[in-house]
Amino acid sequence: MRKAILLTALLLSAPLPALAQLRTAPNYSYIDAGWLQSEPDDADKENGGFLGGSFGVGERFHVFGEYADAGPLTIWEAGGGWHGLFGDKLDLVLEGSIVDFEIEDGWKISVGLRWMITQRMELNGFLSHQEFGDSDDQPLEANFIWNFARSFAVGGGVVSGDEFDWVRAFARFNFGNR
Repeated sequence: MRKAILLTALLLSAPLPALAQLRTAPNYSYIDAGWLQSEPDDADKENGGFLGGSFGVGERFHVFGEYADAGPLTIWEAGGGWHGLFGDKLDLVLEGSIVDFEIEDGWKISVGLRWMITQRMELNGFLSHQEFGDSDDQPLEANFIWNFARSFAVGGGVVSGDEFDWVRAFARFNFGNR
């Protein structure tokens, strides 16, 4: 047991020269893949997966997309956003996207914060407004991302709205300069 604890501690803490290689600002160029569990208010929980990514465009803009499949529900989302304002470690993020639910199309706008608490740990949270046909929702989202190295991270998060809840866990490959 002591060996497992020691090995875990060594894996989670990098040697001092490697710390300079970690992130100092939120990254907007990455690929995510992971597991999700959806829980619509009027149906049973469904497990599934997702694949998504983002690409930083210049210093302050990014484009993103995601495909998610959770049982009978398939979702495509594509959009873009702006980030900045508070310095290197904390970004205000404004995003807009189109969303294609399997049964109805719509749109979503979001405002949130992405904060690099340490070189390894990022917390972020968003408030969104989305409309699909005759329904609208204002979900809250919170995520945690742990950077093992400059290019690799893992994370998890929750999205909670009036009509659905999501739980997600993912692996992330970071690329780009930030």
